[in-house]
Amino acid sequence: MIKTAISFALGCVLFVQLSNLPSSLWFWGFLPACCLLLFNKSRLLAIIIFGALWAFLHTSLILNDRLDDNLVGQDLVVIGTISNIPKYEDRQLRFEFKPDQTIHSSLPSKIRLNWYQPLPDNLNSGEQWQLTVRLKKPRGMINPGTFDYEKWLFQQQIGATGYVRANTNNKRLAEAPIYSINVIRQSLIDAITIHLSGSANIGLIQGLTTGIRHNITAEQWQTLRLSGTSHLLAISGLHIGLAAAIGFFCTRWIWSRRSKNLLQLPANEAGAIGGFLVALFYAALAGFSIPSQRALIMVAIVMLSLLIRRPIASSHILATSLVSVLIFDPLAVLSVGFWLSFSAVAIILFTSQNRQPSPRWQWAKIHILIAFGLTPLLLIFFMQTSLISPIANVIAVPIISLLVVPILLLCSLFLWCFEPIGILLLQVADLILSLLWPILDYLASLPFSHWSSPPIPALYWIPVILGSLLLLAPKNFPAKWIGLLGLAPLFLYSPTLPDKGEFWFTLLDVGQGLSAIIQTQNHTLVYDAGPKFNDKFNTGSAVVWPFLQHQGIDKIDTLIISHGDNDHIGGAKPLIDVMPIDNVVSSTPELLSSATPCRAGQSWSWDNVHFSILHPQTSDNGSENNLSCVLKISNQFGSVLLAGDIEYQTERLLVSRYGNSLNSSILVAPHHGSKTSSSKAFINAVQPDIALFATGYRNRYHFPHSKVVERYQQQDITMFNTANQGALQFTFNSPLLPVVITTRQSTSRIWRSDATD
Repeated sequence: MIKTAISFALGCVLFVQLSNLPSSLWFWGFLPACCLLLFNKSRLLAIIIFGALWAFLHTSLILNDRLDDNLVGQDLVVIGTISNIPKYEDRQLRFEFKPDQTIHSSLPSKIRLNWYQPLPDNLNSGEQWQLTVRLKKPRGMINPGTFDYEKWLFQQQIGATGYVRANTNNKRLAEAPIYSINVIRQSLIDAITIHLSGSANIGLIQGLTTGIRHNITAEQWQTLRLSGTSHLLAISGLHIGLAAAIGFFCTRWIWSRRSKNLLQLPANEAGAIGGFLVALFYAALAGFSIPSQRALIMVAIVMLSLLIRRPIASSHILATSLVSVLIFDPLAVLSVGFWLSFSAVAIILFTSQNRQPSPRWQWAKIHILIAFGLTPLLLIFFMQTSLISPIANVIAVPIISLLVVPILLLCSLFLWCFEPIGILLLQVADLILSLLWPILDYLASLPFSHWSSPPIPALYWIPVILGSLLLLAPKNFPAKWIGLLGLAPLFLYSPTLPDKGEFWFTLLDVGQGLSAIIQTQNHTLVYDAGPKFNDKFNTGSAVVWPFLQHQGIDKIDTLIISHGDNDHIGGAKPLIDVMPIDNVVSSTPELLSSATPCRAGQSWSWDNVHFSILHPQTSDNGSENNLSCVLKISNQFGSVLLAGDIEYQTERLLVSRYGNSLNSSILVAPHHGSKTSSSKAFINAVQPDIALFATGYRNRYHFPHSKVVERYQQQDITMFNTANQGALQFTFNSPLLPVVITTRQSTSRIWRSDATD
């Protein structure tokens, strides 16, 4: 069974590596797979093919349930149901909506909507609404090393995103049915908010009770991440398994109190039923999230083995669970949680079975072994791992799992049937978390709390993983020390850097905004940090910082903020908070602490690469756009000109001051391609070979303007747009025109929107 499970998972994994959805003719592969299944030597190959075909079928159904091209950008009146608990954040409302397929058969079965001001007075899960919406296909920013929003939408089977248009016809058609699980969850969230008003732990308690983690602060997430305890806030294997254990032992004890019950059903079988029902209850509270579904399947298999009175080896339970999860959702292999949860259980089984005698402190040792065993995966997925997680988990796991979670499960029941006891239990859970949190905070603040690693090539992970497994093997395993050699890439690998005299230029995809990275051999400059969308999301910490981590950069030498518009400065403060920066320069220094003004004439050289600020001069005046910092980067092979949001007036000024000295290989089009910029005189002076537009997909300003595009076309200038190609990367190391790497095309995957749609 173990080989079967691994083979089926491998088939799913291999399929999702494809860059495009294959032809439906691939389904004929089912026939040769059936033939291969008849022979022992080819059976595993057949199972791999079955896994790939099953993932193919599942993927085809999801991709066929996406928005039609002819409905993109149209105002549509849609009737449907709010399918999740709406999330309020910074003057907007976000929720999932299921159109009524009997009325809207041409629409996807699930869409994700934003509702901006004016917001409705009340919007609850399970309600039926009529809404006027404007939709687009699933789309996200694409940058190396950053969160893939399109992949997440694909996993969630969301076929379109969009927003609610202000319209008097937007109205509630029907209240939510009282039996809706999301209605119950929302009432529980509201009760927690009311009874713990003012508590710093509201978000944590809501997360542990219902899986809704909207109100956990960024600081709390930072503490959980650095202490290695983030998994405690996910209602998945640990908590669902704990709920099942509580249900099992409690039901078995209660059932065995009456001897006649045992004649009808043995205590263990009654306990198995009770354990599954309690696990089902907790998974329902979590909204049957994907992690809780995986855990529930595993619990169901364990309880089924008790009911059929056939003992099943733990490894076979794990393997059966793996196959069951992938049959239910073959795309689970795209989830980080899938790999971490199954790997953690596998490590526990690998390090605890058949090792006798088992030491009394094995329960504590297991946390160290799990932390060590998961380190390669954490570095692969996050480029960071917590070094103090064994200590933090030895403290936090018993407190959260044995005290807080059982208390909150009881609280969930009592808040409905006897509120005073429910409120008391809430306060007890709040008190326990208040005592635990300073400990986690202290551990997370230690200078050695975590270890970061640059992204290591995939080939190097083979010896790392094999070395980890060898070191986790039993004490007397031969040549166990060789495992240390397998870990060598973690310590010896260093990312590739530009040679002296070279520089790398990257224009990031930050939506409707601007951020560019310039790397020399020993230095890094960031020009603008993109927009801030709300209090919980900005491109400084969500795009710029992860990209720099992916490049192995742990410090910014200079941050230049061209001017004070949100789409340029919005991510600056969050970026300053998470990453050391030696020097901050801006045309609006008053908006950033420790910033100095950018002034024409400032220049410097890093590793034989020259940087010069061309604008503004001290005497210049005008709009904030026209006072943008203008930066030119050059070496012996070429140059790049970054002009912020300057318009015609400043373009004329620059042409008169510098003339042909503005000549550059690459021009980042001023003001995102607005019709108020990119004048013919400016383009003629710069004479770029390549023009880059930093814009958002289907942005409301319709940048770049068609007339601006036409001006560049008339000069035979090659154009690229982050909205279509994602992040754009150039290497200046040759007299030839730098070759562009377009991230959307170079990292194409089956779930990714076409570059030109």
